[in-house]
Amino acid sequence: MKILRTIFDLYIQSSIHVALAVTSLSAITVFQYGFVPEPSLLLFILFGTIVGYNFVKYAGVSNLHHLQITKNIMLIRIFSVLCVGGMIYFGRLLPVDVLFTAALFGGLTILYALPLYKSKNLRSLTGAKIYIIALVWMGVAVLVPMEYHNIGLNARAVYQCLEIFLFVIALTLPFEIRDLEYDESGLGTIPQKLGIKKTKWLGTGLLLIAASFALFQNYMSDTDLPITLSIFGLSAMAIWASKKDQGKYYAAYWVEGIPVLWLILLLLF
Repeated sequence: MKILRTIFDLYIQSSIHVALAVTSLSAITVFQYGFVPEPSLLLFILFGTIVGYNFVKYAGVSNLHHLQITKNIMLIRIFSVLCVGGMIYFGRLLPVDVLFTAALFGGLTILYALPLYKSKNLRSLTGAKIYIIALVWMGVAVLVPMEYHNIGLNARAVYQCLEIFLFVIALTLPFEIRDLEYDESGLGTIPQKLGIKKTKWLGTGLLLIAASFALFQNYMSDTDLPITLSIFGLSAMAIWASKKDQGKYYAAYWVEGIPVLWLILLLLF
């Protein structure tokens, strides 16, 4: 049992789970436009997300809390180097314009962690943390697949971007509630500014707005919209169930896994 717990912790801490969530959203975008996801694109996104998240968490320049609570840091860093190899291998199979789009959001991830001016990075900008995360997720999950499949930036694409952007912000709120005792006061996170209860109401409102953008879209399948709205409802429930002293795996596994569930439901129905 202890071995299984260690493996599970490594799965979470090495960012495989969050990478599956981002990759799932990318696959959802492709499916909702009526295309079949290209394995090389999804694997590039999977490995790239692992590399990006592990760089932010374990490079030792942005989040000392992760370094303090995570065991097997060296093993995770070795794994991350291997993922760099996977990202490069599958990246060489993609068009240059797709790589350029991905590089824009990869660069934003790097700037999130590395100091820009006087030891300040994007993460340290007051109130900017959650929006940068949502912007990167939106870019990788929507714009990169759209670029690969030559989907123009039309009205539906804008609705899709806004839907995912708001969805990710809402889904990040349980993490911000969890991290209240660890985040520096200068970060100006939403729970720090509004308090926990108002943060939950805000998350619910964002999901309602995201649902309205979903209603504006013409999906390829009749099941897409009901599943999307159900996922947003589940996300609202997850926000209201979150608390400051939540379980170790509540946000990191269950909340983070909602996009994976979304993809599974689309594949089943």
